[in-house]
Amino acid sequence: MVPNPIIETTLRENDAREVRTRIRYCLVALALSVLIAIAWSFCKIDFNKLAVGTPILFSFVYQMFPPDLSDLGKVVKGAGETLSMATIGTIFATLIAFPLALLAARNTTPSLGVYRIARTILNISRSTETLVFALVFVAAVGFGPFAGVLAITFHMIGAIGKVFAETIETVDKGPLDALALTGAGKLKIIRYGLIPDAMPGLIAGALYMWEFSVRTSTVLGIVGAGGIGQILKDTVDLLNFNKMITVLAVILLMVAVIDFISDKLRHMILEPTDGSIKEPQFIQA
Repeated sequence: MVPNPIIETTLRENDAREVRTRIRYCLVALALSVLIAIAWSFCKIDFNKLAVGTPILFSFVYQMFPPDLSDLGKVVKGAGETLSMATIGTIFATLIAFPLALLAARNTTPSLGVYRIARTILNISRSTETLVFALVFVAAVGFGPFAGVLAITFHMIGAIGKVFAETIETVDKGPLDALALTGAGKLKIIRYGLIPDAMPGLIAGALYMWEFSVRTSTVLGIVGAGGIGQILKDTVDLLNFNKMITVLAVILLMVAVIDFISDKLRHMILEPTDGSIKEPQFIQA
């Protein structure tokens, strides 16, 4: 059989492409291995220390029982303060994040420059931990739950804005194009076309971020930003393990109840008439 030069050329190109792909995968694997090795050295992993410390951990657990319920009312009040901080902070963050999300979504931003500025603001906000914001606001406004509210607000602006922007960008373009053909301006298209379509996802995303805020705010009291975290810090400082287990149990119960309520609300909002549930596509904080 006479060899076909076109087929032979194609086969050689395919072989060369496969070789390049394998080399690229090997280089990526090598780079990841080097990064993991560097990270391992920085973390100073020592399982011998873990073996030595494990009995100490079990002794802590043993000392937690029986739980000390003498200050249960104070602990519950601290939990209520934490929940209040998370709720108010999430509300403030949602109100600020929504217009920023419209500017940070490709299908609603007025220009590329505005898009990049809005994205930068959201990235700066969400890349700074709530605890860092709490340290700053405790120094600025003093100890107490107000500093916690401000810390949650400024961190959650970026997290909620990211969720909202991703939700807005996934809205079906068909109804928006139909409104544009009727002569509607951009603001009317957003008001009557985009927002009603995106609203279930936006509400579900806000509820998800509320859950996250509740979990995050439990430690803000460690730096003096109010809530149950301060009580937890006091029990740790005093090695009062009997009271610590009570605080941890209240935190666990509070987070579990909030997660359950938020999950039920999201399902109620997202459940279509056919009974199926369609979760929105968004990125976690």
